[in-house]
Amino acid sequence: MGRFTGDEGRFLSSDEANGLTGAYLERKKKQEIPEADTIRSEFFGINNLKMILNQPGCVGLRVYHAKRQEDINGNTHLIPRVLLVGIDGNGDEMLTLTLPLEEGMKDMPTSRDGTLGDGPVCPPACK
Repeated sequence: MGRFTGDEGRFLSSDEANGLTGAYLERKKKQEIPEADTIRSEFFGINNLKMILNQPGCVGLRVYHAKRQEDINGNTHLIPRVLLVGIDGNGDEMLTLTLPLEEGMKDMPTSRDGTLGDGPVCPPACK
């Protein structure tokens, strides 16, 4: 029997979610990081998410927290990033994606590394 079923986690109320993000933003303010330079989120497109989630045996995603020096609005900051990896029912990482045959061309590999990262960050990629 596997460790994970695909039903892990829970949906948060708006108040609880706002409290979590508010605490994060308050901490950045205390660190004197300008609001325009405070990374609030990172976006990942549906096609890349489906490539991970549609792998046989994948029951969900593991999200790794990461940081790296990046330029935001002309200022260099150590900014938060996330890395997404597919997980099977035993909790094992699925680090290689097998691509559908139509995506690979003759003599090209039909697999690629399965860690998704470097989504557009907000700001600036947000409203």
